[in-house]
Amino acid sequence: MSKQNRITNSPRWQQYHHWLYVLVLPVYLALFFITEHFIGADASYTVIYHTLDDLVPFCEWFYIPYVLWYPFMGLVGLYLAFKDGEGFKRYMTYIGASFITAIGLFVLFPNGQDLRPDLAALGRDNLFTRAIAALYVADTNTNVCPSLHVVGSMAAVFGIFHHPRLRKTVWLPIGGIILAVLICLSTVFLKQHSVVDVFVGIPYGFLMYGAVYWLPALFKKRERKSFKTSIATEKP
Repeated sequence: MSKQNRITNSPRWQQYHHWLYVLVLPVYLALFFITEHFIGADASYTVIYHTLDDLVPFCEWFYIPYVLWYPFMGLVGLYLAFKDGEGFKRYMTYIGASFITAIGLFVLFPNGQDLRPDLAALGRDNLFTRAIAALYVADTNTNVCPSLHVVGSMAAVFGIFHHPRLRKTVWLPIGGIILAVLICLSTVFLKQHSVVDVFVGIPYGFLMYGAVYWLPALFKKRERKSFKTSIATEKP
């Protein structure tokens, strides 16, 4: 047996190899920062806007659900990594497929929004407005449609619903949906996104769900049915 076969057949590899799917994140982050560099605030882009954006007031309190996006996705991922290897693979595949495909869309269709308010002219200065000012500097107003905050929130909700134990808690799926909705709202109330980015992000997220969760399950079901049929026909 070769060294490679000994590694892949070892109990430790069988137990932890799904952690390799974490490598999706550095690949995505590298592509994201490269895209941000070339399609930044001074780049030429299509402005994403809808008249509904004018009806949404800026509200710095939505900074709280906005940043909860990070632990929301991280905690769901960590739980699946330790408790459900196959679920973790699907979770990371969904994130990788949806996020990296979105990067491709940003490159093919450079877009951005011009909705950010002048924070200095708000007439109020507090912890959240200062944090948002730092956010505006760190994250440009480009590469916004579809909103990855929306897609990432959906990823976490799908991760919860596809784990039997998490799904059965009742409060966790409901809490996850409520948090995901608040995160989606936060993107427009902080003027990080247009409502269009949210409206595009939701069907985009469901499309990726179908590709990552639904289609493979359908194929497996058909394979099992075909296998049972072939076994039945072979019986004397």
